[in-house]
Amino acid sequence: MNNVVFAVMKKEIIRIFNDKKLLFAAVILPGFLVFAAISLTGLMSDMMTGVDENHVYEVHAVNLPDTIATLLAPQELRLNVMPTTLAETPRIREEIADQNTDILLVFPPNFEADVAIFDPSTATEPAPNVEMWSNSARASSAEAASIVAALINAYHHSLTHRFTFNAPTAEVTDGIFDLATAADLMALLLGLMLPMMFILFIFTGCQSLVPESVAGEKERGTLGTLLVTTASRKQMALGKTLGLAFFSLLSAVGSFVGLMFSVGQMMPGADELIGDVSILEFFSVQDILLLLLISVSLSLLFVALLSVISTYSKSVKEANAVATPMAIVVLIGGMGGGLAGGTDMLLFHLIPIFNSSLGITAIINSEASVLNITVAIVSNLVFAMILTGVMASMFNSEKIVFD
Repeated sequence: MNNVVFAVMKKEIIRIFNDKKLLFAAVILPGFLVFAAISLTGLMSDMMTGVDENHVYEVHAVNLPDTIATLLAPQELRLNVMPTTLAETPRIREEIADQNTDILLVFPPNFEADVAIFDPSTATEPAPNVEMWSNSARASSAEAASIVAALINAYHHSLTHRFTFNAPTAEVTDGIFDLATAADLMALLLGLMLPMMFILFIFTGCQSLVPESVAGEKERGTLGTLLVTTASRKQMALGKTLGLAFFSLLSAVGSFVGLMFSVGQMMPGADELIGDVSILEFFSVQDILLLLLISVSLSLLFVALLSVISTYSKSVKEANAVATPMAIVVLIGGMGGGLAGGTDMLLFHLIPIFNSSLGITAIINSEASVLNITVAIVSNLVFAMILTGVMASMFNSEKIVFD
């Protein structure tokens, strides 16, 4: 019995090693794509969370004491400290809320003198309180707040807690001095999740239909019959692509509608964070139209790509083996727009998949450029046409068609 098991195992191992396509798809390609995914995800995450190394943070300060000014002075911190008055704080807070500046520090008058005489063990009045207003939806504001908070907290501990930092006040009873609005936070969350899921759902819809289109015909022996008809190979390739794209697009639209109405369920606790803001409030008629056009271009692109894979494969099993790791590539591209935080560089909108992620992120952030999204859509369509042409050329190869 052991000999039989060994013989069957040996036969399977030899079969796989002799099938170079399957060996590449099942053994080599996944490892390469995982390495690329982790590397690129780290790079794009750094692009999202990092701020330009030459960026100078804008720090507005009311009643700034000399000791804190000294802490904020080192040039390597890149903090441009601008003294201001209490009367100016409403305007500055509005600028922070609009993501036009970074942070605002408000110290009580005579801060150093009050701290010097304050004794936590005997005090009957609250300790002097320092307020720091920021906006977590703006990367530079969040980073500046982190730098300044670390310095002030260190100073706070060195004085054995003789003042408080962002403690609740009569105006801010919850002690939250973050001026990011519910809409800002909703856009931030959706900008990270929606492009990736939207693009991945479109790819998944295509993957469920396309691999069987040509590889299945090969297995059933019906592809040869189709090729001897009066239709040209190019017409047949285009017809298969368009027919499959139609059903793939229906799948994408269904996935997108389901996604829009399930965001609350995807993010437990989101209601407490973003309040009663509805996802439907984020999309205008133009936004929906642009999303639809992106869906169409992506469906055609994915169908053309998977059709090439299906044409090259000997069987549906082999086609799926190659197509499944491709989902990692799609996942990376889908994450790209949210992690990179969007960009106006036209060159990036020529990169398939990544350009669509950038476009969706821009729509969510209400920063959509019709020109950039149009370039992305045209780029996807051009690549789809090129791949369709490759598929038609493969139909002209007897070795590929009847292999």
